[in-house]
Amino acid sequence: MPKRTGKIADKTILELYRKGFTDREIAERLGMSPSAVNYRRGKLGLPSHVPQDGTTDELIRALNADGMTDRDIAARLGISQSSVNYRRARQGLASNFIRSVISDDDFLDLYHQGFTDKEAAAALGVTPAAINYRRDRLGLASNSKPVDTDEIATLAYAGHTPEAIADILRISRAAAWQVCDVLIPHVRRDTDIGQGTG
Repeated sequence: MPKRTGKIADKTILELYRKGFTDREIAERLGMSPSAVNYRRGKLGLPSHVPQDGTTDELIRALNADGMTDRDIAARLGISQSSVNYRRARQGLASNFIRSVISDDDFLDLYHQGFTDKEAAAALGVTPAAINYRRDRLGLASNSKPVDTDEIATLAYAGHTPEAIADILRISRAAAWQVCDVLIPHVRRDTDIGQGTG
C-alpha cells in the first residue's frame, strides 16, 4: 500500500468508484485502509460494487435456495464465509446451517473407544472445536495426549478395573485398557466376565 501524503478528496474516490473499482482496490491505489474507503463511499451515498470475483447476490441466493450452507457456498465460490454470511443476511435469506445435536452419550461412546477430537468430530459431523468444548465441559483429558502409565499401573495393581481407572483419571476407557493390557495381561474386560471362561 503506497504511503498517503495528504487527505484524499472525495472526488478522487468517486472517480475510481465510477470506473468500477471495489473498496479494497480503491484503498490499495490511494494508500488508504479498505474500511476508510468504505466509510467515505457510504457518506457519499454510494452502494458497494459487486466484488471483481464475479460473485453476484443472485448466485448466492440460488445456492442458498439449493440448501447450501454459507461455508459450502464460500468454498464453492472461493470467497470468505463471512462475505457469504453478510451478503446472504443483507438479502434477508435464512441460513441453512443446522446445528448438529449430539448427546453426551454419543460423544462419550466414541471418546471411550479412543477417538481423538478430530476423529470424533468427523464421525459425528461437527467441528473439532465443538468436540473439544464438550470434552472440556465434561472434564475429560484429550485422547491425543499421552497418558500417565505409572498412575494407571498403580491403580490397576490396587485392584481397580480399567473402567474405574478411566473414570478416576478422566481418560478414555480405551487408553486405560491399552495400558492395562500391557501391564496386567490377565485383567479381563467386563464382556469376558460370565462367559464361562473358567
